[in-house]
Amino acid sequence: MPLKTEKPMLNQRLVRCATVLIALSVAACVETPPGETDSPVANENRIPERVAPGVISTDLNETFPAEDPLDGSLWFSRYKDNFGEQTIWRASRSASGWEPPEIVSFSGRWGDRAPRFSPDGRRLYFTSNRPVHSEVSEPGDVNIWVVTRRDDGSWGAPELVPAPVSLEGVADMHVSIARGGALYWASRRQGGAGNSDIYRTVLETDTSQVEHLGEAVNDSLSQPDLLISPDETWMVLVITDHPEGLGGDDLYVSRRQGEAWSIPEHLEAPVNTPEYEYGPSLSRDGQYLYFTSHRRDGIADVYRMEIKDLGLTDSLRLEARDSGLK
Repeated sequence: MPLKTEKPMLNQRLVRCATVLIALSVAACVETPPGETDSPVANENRIPERVAPGVISTDLNETFPAEDPLDGSLWFSRYKDNFGEQTIWRASRSASGWEPPEIVSFSGRWGDRAPRFSPDGRRLYFTSNRPVHSEVSEPGDVNIWVVTRRDDGSWGAPELVPAPVSLEGVADMHVSIARGGALYWASRRQGGAGNSDIYRTVLETDTSQVEHLGEAVNDSLSQPDLLISPDETWMVLVITDHPEGLGGDDLYVSRRQGEAWSIPEHLEAPVNTPEYEYGPSLSRDGQYLYFTSHRRDGIADVYRMEIKDLGLTDSLRLEARDSGLK
């Protein structure tokens, strides 16, 4: 994913562009009026839908979408020019479509991004460069923070998720939580295989052990983000500048094979493009994959597509059924 003021440079990827030009030309024709999302009919051709143009997806940069499992609102982060200076926004859903989003109560001062809910919706995890120590007034490394939803629906004060998840002086970021409580995240801690690697732990246990997911998932490239399925049988993994990718961050799928993970499979165009794709998350009914893409002239927008187009339907619908979502 782009760092600070960097944006993907299309003119450096002309060869890769040629491989997806036709798909992107078709996708560009799929537009929706403000406040609505494209018809699922578009998914017959696996064309990702740009979500709520002019309301959620604007000429700013919207990243890391996530649906609230309790009320169905859409949370995401937004920035103008600097990727490191994001704020977290929330858009409620009415009968007429998505309402204009608002900045959430605990965001706006520091660089906050990637809101991710616990399965029960009681906690929201996010990545922030806010200082760990109260006496520090300058932003620091990104760490993982959590806020708890009160009984009245409001949110408490952000708290740092402690070690072994957040380590001082280390970039820890971009959480995904399975239904059983396992927390996955990306970290640049020592002992990893590359720039950012994926780790797993189970919180709220007496002895939280950190598991490095191993060489099938983690290699010398950067794996800065992921979505873990509710039952931990597959993941959508973000890999940066893979030699077989289309450019920038691309989305891949890896499946659990016993105690190991399969070699990640690249999601071809028009899911991925020569620009950046990252920030995967599930809709609360398990039918849609949300993600961020910079395919529109380098601008970050929120997209979604039906999960069945990725060959992951059966597992997800069982999870949606078990959680009571229709």
